[in-house]
Amino acid sequence: MNQLQLDDLPKPYFIQYSAQDRHTVTLQAAYGGIVSSDDDHVRFATSRVRVGSPTLDNTNLGRGYGGGTSLPLTDDYTATRHAVWHMTDNDYKFAVEVLTRKQAYLRQKKIEDRPDDFSTATPIQHVEPSDEFKVDRKAWEQRLRIWSKRFQDHPAIQDADVTFYGGSVTEWIVNSEGTRLRTSDSGVYVRIEAELQADDGMPLADSLMYLALQADKLPSTEEVLADIDKMCHKLVSLSKAPVLEQYTGPVLFDAPAAGRAFQALLGEGLCARPQPLGSGGEADTNLEKKIGRRILPKSFQVHDDPGPEWLDGELLAGSYAFDDEGVKPKRVSLIENGKLMTLLASRAPTKKIKATTGHGRSRGFGDARASIGCLYVSDKLGMPQDQLKEELLEAARDEDLPFALRVASMDPGGSGDLGDPVYAYKVFTEDGHEELVRGLHFLPVETRSLRHIVAAGTAREIYNATAGNTASFITPAILFEELELAKIEREFDRLPILESPIQRTN
Repeated sequence: MNQLQLDDLPKPYFIQYSAQDRHTVTLQAAYGGIVSSDDDHVRFATSRVRVGSPTLDNTNLGRGYGGGTSLPLTDDYTATRHAVWHMTDNDYKFAVEVLTRKQAYLRQKKIEDRPDDFSTATPIQHVEPSDEFKVDRKAWEQRLRIWSKRFQDHPAIQDADVTFYGGSVTEWIVNSEGTRLRTSDSGVYVRIEAELQADDGMPLADSLMYLALQADKLPSTEEVLADIDKMCHKLVSLSKAPVLEQYTGPVLFDAPAAGRAFQALLGEGLCARPQPLGSGGEADTNLEKKIGRRILPKSFQVHDDPGPEWLDGELLAGSYAFDDEGVKPKRVSLIENGKLMTLLASRAPTKKIKATTGHGRSRGFGDARASIGCLYVSDKLGMPQDQLKEELLEAARDEDLPFALRVASMDPGGSGDLGDPVYAYKVFTEDGHEELVRGLHFLPVETRSLRHIVAAGTAREIYNATAGNTASFITPAILFEELELAKIEREFDRLPILESPIQRTN
């Protein structure tokens, strides 16, 4: 801190190091054969050198992050120290360059109410023993062979694979404020994916995911095989379902699909992130301007709490003990009686949110940003599923519609993108019977649409989102008063010219 200075340029006022020792095993199988089998051990570190002051430093202007480096896999003190020294030197030089550009930018622009660049946090000292990940690779390769071979019984499936990923990570965080953390975690997941084409060439896909802390806690071979059979039968049925050309009316999202909807419509908005200088406002995606206003029906409550690791015996993927800035997360009441009260925050203040809530998370070498941990949604007026379905039918009858729409599951979509329904059903108003449909997508749905939720369920389910920063959404089923969907207008590939080898063998 005292010696790191270039000529007469400013010294650092804050330095943080993060390091990880990660051991992972990744296996992939397809149709009874092992496609890949990797056992990896990596160590890497990142640094964050801040120059200037908490009021104005080198962050929040383009790429303000210096980077990281690989560390020796052996416990060689000199080699490790050399790698960290070289990384810190580069990060400092980059930091003073960015600060100079930022100061020049601010002299040319008139910016009102610019928030500080960094907030205070209480130093934490916490040391855990390191986890050791052990797995019988040969045994799991054999299990993946059995699971993936099951797709040979379903010749209509054009492509399928099974992936096993497991590992442990020990992470260190130290900073110049006095924080000293060593945490350790381990876990496994299995992802099974299947794809096919309908007769018109439309691609259809579905997947299964299993999460556990240890490999022996994953479902049995028999349970997974049964789930594979069920998934394949559903996909084949979906390929034969009619295409829905257009629909405007009430839509019921089952609980897992509702989790995906809340991720798309609220996941970014509930996170306080300063608007990058020079962005022109296009990056201002959070809901900070709506604090104090109603964004959900008055009976809805929403809070985020990454602390608990389990809910009703099911693992919450978004749980964590400390964020990537070394801060213990708080339980934050975000929405009370439908009104937005506050936002989740990292140590980067915004105009209204000045202090961290312990939700600063990074994707490896990037700056930590406010992100969802475990988001809990509830409705004080929630109703049982059968009553919720009747509400759906009544809403359709009020509009003189022959049927309503129920969405059972969604594809992951992108950030802020609701995604497309995977399994959706016409629910006929005459007698309530259902008919599977395919080939439709939502026309743009905005956050303000959440005000038009007319009912919700009582039972909640977990939707674990694993892309990017892992998060969990615990939500009930929800009924929207009106949404619009249309046929997917896309040019599809032709069906395969030859039958698959499985079909010819059978």
